Amino acid sequence: MTAENTNKKFRMVALDLDGTLLNSNHALSDATIAHLRRLHAKGFIVSIATGRSAACTAHIIEKLDLSPGSSTVVDNDESLGFPLVCTNGARGLRIRKSHSDVGHSHATNTNSAPHRSNTVPLDNNSSKNTNNPTNPFLKQSLIINDELFHNPLSRSLTLKTLALAHRLGCVTNYYHNHHIYAVARNQEQLALTKRYAKLTGSNDLYRYLNEKEEDESNTASLCNEENGYGYQKAIELGPPSKLLILCDTNKLEEITTLVRTELNAGAANQQANVIRGTPPFFVEILNPGVHKGQGLRQLCQSLSVPLDEVIAFGDSDNDLEFIQMAGWGVAMKNARSVVKEKADEVAKWSNDEDGVIKTLQQYELEGKLHFP
Repeated sequence: MTAENTNKKFRMVALDLDGTLLNSNHALSDATIAHLRRLHAKGFIVSIATGRSAACTAHIIEKLDLSPGSSTVVDNDESLGFPLVCTNGARGLRIRKSHSDVGHSHATNTNSAPHRSNTVPLDNNSSKNTNNPTNPFLKQSLIINDELFHNPLSRSLTLKTLALAHRLGCVTNYYHNHHIYAVARNQEQLALTKRYAKLTGSNDLYRYLNEKEEDESNTASLCNEENGYGYQKAIELGPPSKLLILCDTNKLEEITTLVRTELNAGAANQQANVIRGTPPFFVEILNPGVHKGQGLRQLCQSLSVPLDEVIAFGDSDNDLEFIQMAGWGVAMKNARSVVKEKADEVAKWSNDEDGVIKTLQQYELEGKLHFP
């Protein structure tokens, strides 16, 4: 089925990032930026729905540079900002440029846990200067204008997940506000956090809570429920929007199944939403009922946009509910089979072929996009 088989008209697009809007180098093409700016200037609403945190998405929003106001929904108020669903539907935000003089202020969020500066544990050569951050939120060139919704993990699910990851010998990303907290206890775990930082451009955001390399034979006494398995300083700040267990790619399927089974064991209702990550070296844990589809629903409610006037593009497991929730769900040519099976349409092009904008161009030629 293709969009020309329906009489629907769409006035908003919701875009997954990795494997969808971004190419295999996890970058935006110039053609993508130019076309989305053109659609936005005509009043078509462009939004992002991603598994990444807001801070891990900020540099992409900044590069798109969609001037606020021209496609806002309420009253053309420039203060509304860019609509974003992040952390796989746990959080919805409006992001805008800061009106302050950022050239002389690199203040970071003061609500962060004490950490070993930003020196990566076990490897002093990886230290970074936190006085000169590059992340748009940390240098305050972008700010959160409005938090539309936030559904963080419960304390019990947080502790249960941290305990399980610790038993499995895995490192966990703890997402609170703009930062990612981690306890990397060996070089393998450290390498996984570096890989994720490179993938998402989040070097500035990592806060390592352990002071030094620990004797792995003694970790049982060093990390337990009383100190949050090493994450107590992060827990004291507040609940995480999500947790992400990093693991070797070869073990991903096994660990995903194990985590899904153990976190939901013995319960009549789902206790955790467990998602296989893409690229395949992590497992994501969210509150039950939290997913990108529900996040899209809440975002559209805040924008007063009916879901059936929204096109959603995705490629991976965390996009299943998302593409089904939208009025028209498109799976990328490079999408996983399970996503293609649930989509209204499979794009003719992959993320490396600018599949999103070519499909939108096709819909525009068919008269399927609504411009106010």
